[in-house]
Amino acid sequence: MVAFGLFKFLGESWIENQLAKDLEIAKSEIALLAARKMKLHDREYVVFPEIWSRLNKAVSSLGGAIISFREFPDFSRMESEEIESWLANSDLSEDEKLYFRKQPDKSSAYGRILDWKSLLKAQRDFFEFHSYLQGNRIFLSPEIKDKLDQVDSLIHESWIAKKMDWDGLGPAAGKSFLSDAYGKYEKEVKPVVLDIERLVQEKLFPETTL
Repeated sequence: MVAFGLFKFLGESWIENQLAKDLEIAKSEIALLAARKMKLHDREYVVFPEIWSRLNKAVSSLGGAIISFREFPDFSRMESEEIESWLANSDLSEDEKLYFRKQPDKSSAYGRILDWKSLLKAQRDFFEFHSYLQGNRIFLSPEIKDKLDQVDSLIHESWIAKKMDWDGLGPAAGKSFLSDAYGKYEKEVKPVVLDIERLVQEKLFPETTL
């Protein structure tokens, strides 16, 4: 009986010690997971300002490419010497100057050059946003990531429509690609950007949503 009681005591003691060890291991694992989760959340807060800045730049450049109200000289009233003087002081590349000189309608030619420049800028700004999103998407919560993916696709689709308009493909297709680009920009891109703004603000300032 003494031996059995000793065995029982030692057995219970061993079980208690083992449980205590298991509990400490579990606590350590939970603490480690919590620390990793906090780091991910911290990283998300680092990503927010940069991705928001890049998104707004991409959207602004897209708007500039689609909605263009420009003022430039009345080339029809300028002599050849005046045009050459203007070209010499312009920021046009040599290829653009060559194209400009060859076109009989200088105003239309210059407008086309400016449209192409704005398209290229919109493309560059989009790729900067797109690349940053792809490189940091792992740190973003699913809801915000999904919205960013959505606006990423919409910006690209709107840009493609504007590019097709610039290429002059509308008449052959029997449609206005410029209208498509503008509609997608106003009715789809802008509302999703507002959704993203709301979601990010809820993350950054949760107390304001209570």
